[in-house]
Amino acid sequence: KESADAQFARQHVDNPKTSARNDRIYCDLMMQRRGLTRSACKPTNTFIEAPINQLQDICKYAGTPIGGNLYDSHRSFDITVCQVLPGSYPGNCKYRAAIGNTRIRVGCEDRLPVHLEPTYLP
Repeated sequence: KESADAQFARQHVDNPKTSARNDRIYCDLMMQRRGLTRSACKPTNTFIEAPINQLQDICKYAGTPIGGNLYDSHRSFDITVCQVLPGSYPGNCKYRAAIGNTRIRVGCEDRLPVHLEPTYLP
């Protein structure tokens, strides 16, 4: 079974960023490639363009604990937020993309990121 931190990496880490003709195609490709459209089209998912060790550091010294197991990153990351389009269904999941640079909030277990809080771009 996939560990929680491996699942976090599969769902959220894309470094260097996979190339695609445009951001919408990027989302369609990445959501499928990372197994996020198999049983249902995952409604929203964020990909972070950063090495996994930078994200792991948020759970150690590069993040501020805000309660529970949640940490806010000190630095901003380049991210792509993929949101499913109406009418999508498994086998034909279509997404819209929003790109930006923002701080992120992760949930940590054993000093490893295992959860990404929903990320909202301005």
